[in-house]
Amino acid sequence: MPSKALIIVAHGSRKASSNEEVMALGEKVESLLGQRYTYVMTSFLEFATPSLEESMISCVEKGASQIVILPYFLASGNHVTRDIPEVVQKTQALHPQVKMTLKEHIGSASGMVTLISDMAVS
Repeated sequence: MPSKALIIVAHGSRKASSNEEVMALGEKVESLLGQRYTYVMTSFLEFATPSLEESMISCVEKGASQIVILPYFLASGNHVTRDIPEVVQKTQALHPQVKMTLKEHIGSASGMVTLISDMAVS
């Protein structure tokens, strides 16, 4: 059976507790999706480790045949439109045997309006 990995990539913060919050989110996602993904990792673009590239390489070294990258960003700024795709393309070129899929950022999800509405009225 193919080994599939999910990497949730966030911006990263100088504030450790913020990064820990993202890591905890990743652990919760892993508990929900552990049957679908062999590995669920969290990574950061700045100020924290592991970096997106480090996480992708780690998944490759662990034998992942597929890697799904999910940007944990609300808007499509430079990190979403330029930085993350560049890292994915660079790593894909180095490991063509691994299927790498870059998903849309969280803020573009169709359920975001419902989530915000639900939070606003509860």
